[in-house]
Amino acid sequence: MSKLIENKRNKKDNNLKSLYLKKYDEKITDIGIADDFFSRLMGLMFQENAKFPLLFEIPQKVNSRKRSSIHSLFMRFDIVLVFIDGNNLVYEIADLAPWNYYVPEKSAKYIVEFDKKEFNNCLKIGDEIEIR
Repeated sequence: MSKLIENKRNKKDNNLKSLYLKKYDEKITDIGIADDFFSRLMGLMFQENAKFPLLFEIPQKVNSRKRSSIHSLFMRFDIVLVFIDGNNLVYEIADLAPWNYYVPEKSAKYIVEFDKKEFNNCLKIGDEIEIR
């Protein structure tokens, strides 16, 4: 693995935030943040597993349904995608196996990628989340 990729991953690990279920002020998990082009491009590709779920912040200037799509090329494990709208409400949850592609019903403000083995149905459609 290149030093550039490794440095970006280390930066993400040090830049953790937490995902909360707002209604109960209950912490769901710590999450990595993919908020720039490179981190969104890499996602969880080439990793053996996810140390933490990864939150993608979708730039609003490119906010469209197709821009909210996710691929699982070069993935080594199944993932669960959680799509969150502009009101911080979960509106769609989907499973994605390696080497596939998924387009949600509508554009997302955030997308969270969970390792399918770690998801445990911790979020449901209609849940309001908060990132701290």
